[in-house]
Amino acid sequence: MSDSVRDFEFLYDPKVYEGVPCQTNCPVHTDVEGYIKLIAEGNFDAAHRLIRETNPFPAICGRICQHWCERGCNRRMVDQSVSIMQLKRSATDYSKDTFKLPEQRYNTLERVAIIGAGPAGLTAAHDLAKLGYRPTVFEMFPHPGGMMRYGIPAYRLPREVIDFEVEYIKRLGVEIRYNTVVGKDIQFHELQTEYKAILIAAGAHKAVHMKVPGEELKGVYHGATFMRLVNLGQSLPPMAGKTVAVIGGGFTAMDVSRSCIRLGAKTVYIVYRRTRAEIPVNEKEIHEAEEEGIIFRYLEAPVEVVSKDGQTATGVKLIKAELGEPDASGRRKPKPIAGSEFVLECDYVMPAVSQAPDMSFITGKSGLRLTNWGTLDVESETFATNLPGIYSTGDFITGTRDVINVVADGHRAAISIDAYLRGTRGVYKKEETLEKLDGQIPVKKPEYDNIPRHFPENIALDTRLKTFEEVERTYNRNEAIEEAARCFQCSHTWTYHPETCILCGNCVDVCPQKCLGMAELSELQFNRLYNENIGLKEQGIVGIEIDRDLCIRCTFCGQVCPTDSIDFTCYNKGSKEKSGTKGSK
Repeated sequence: MSDSVRDFEFLYDPKVYEGVPCQTNCPVHTDVEGYIKLIAEGNFDAAHRLIRETNPFPAICGRICQHWCERGCNRRMVDQSVSIMQLKRSATDYSKDTFKLPEQRYNTLERVAIIGAGPAGLTAAHDLAKLGYRPTVFEMFPHPGGMMRYGIPAYRLPREVIDFEVEYIKRLGVEIRYNTVVGKDIQFHELQTEYKAILIAAGAHKAVHMKVPGEELKGVYHGATFMRLVNLGQSLPPMAGKTVAVIGGGFTAMDVSRSCIRLGAKTVYIVYRRTRAEIPVNEKEIHEAEEEGIIFRYLEAPVEVVSKDGQTATGVKLIKAELGEPDASGRRKPKPIAGSEFVLECDYVMPAVSQAPDMSFITGKSGLRLTNWGTLDVESETFATNLPGIYSTGDFITGTRDVINVVADGHRAAISIDAYLRGTRGVYKKEETLEKLDGQIPVKKPEYDNIPRHFPENIALDTRLKTFEEVERTYNRNEAIEEAARCFQCSHTWTYHPETCILCGNCVDVCPQKCLGMAELSELQFNRLYNENIGLKEQGIVGIEIDRDLCIRCTFCGQVCPTDSIDFTCYNKGSKEKSGTKGSK
């Protein structure tokens, strides 16, 4: 890969990846098909390197990504999507012995200050360092990772995985200053004086309150604050034998509740104001929480934290709800049922409803313009603030989101800062052609369309309940290779040339998915009767039609076509040029 971050500029023109929905759906448009093909061949190291071209956190995203790619996977039309996230993890876990970190670099271009060592800030630092800039990251905590480390528990994301990814970034020429709070240890105006550009990527670490009476009582721990204590190992409240009520249904609520169980809590409730169907986490997360003994309480909402002595929480007053019309999120809005209040007794109440950025270091003297909601006002495309050379990105301007979308923001911020320092404007699509594919459909495993999706094993339940050991295991090598073989390789698209078609029907006969059909004979005979010397294309007749949602790229139709009227066209990754091939299985 070129050292220029400008190679990332093509990522923001999704039309480049038409026909490859996994890559289109991925916020950083990783070459999913490419690295899965390498895994299918057993080349985990090359797959790892290919993923890293667009994602500086492949081992992390192989564990906690929201895998938007899988939601677009065409394999879903047949059975289940390819387990793309797990294959990313396999690529990194099985290349540990062969993957080499880069040599330490010492860059010479302009200095750039980055506030926050989370996924957005570190991604931008990674990209700018590759260009030769000298990024310095200011981090308030003693270790890097932001919410990846201080919001996500170790049983989902081991700390050594984060450390490996950050070490790679540091070797590119990135300096990280830990335990440094902007606004306290160093002032924002000092950064403006010492650095040519500033990126504010401080995340959203501030817990949002429920705003109900009693929320200030002892025994109330907000989700983000509690997880920070867990991950720092500091000042944890005693949990043995206690009852905890966690308010909320997102990933933070799951992390809080499952952490409490591991710390010895006897009973843990998750109180959610909607039903299981509306809860924003995936079914797997709910299932694992239930296995560990978490009790879900649906259609209940908090109205007050109660106390018997006026100082310490002894329960939470809840009101039952029913679902009404959908709200702005598309989910049905809960409506309280009058007179249904009751008290759920517990030792701790842990609201985990949302998080927001801490804006305390941005004062009126900074000159930065804010929105009506109190967040930084930035250009949506470039992340530029109203002050030249100052940018902001990630959760700091949007609130909490998933890691891979924040990584995409970091890439775009780096493009903008690079353009500013060069005195130009960032371009958000790549204009030159990337290297072409080899133009051949790889040999596929026999009956690859019948291979069921593989699911990784979890460690034993009794171990899960006692430790923060990583719950989910990696596929073994053979499982990873077989799962990768399920990929349809969708960059190869069925293409029909009616001008040479003789309507023999061979393609229709051999199609295992029954996705091909031939025009009605009566229509063809009628048109040929009056247009004997005009081909199907000129007559506007489609002789063979396809249901593309069902096509699995087996290439049987192309193999049996006697006139080469069917091929599988492969679009290059960076242009609309194409190359047609006769595939083989």
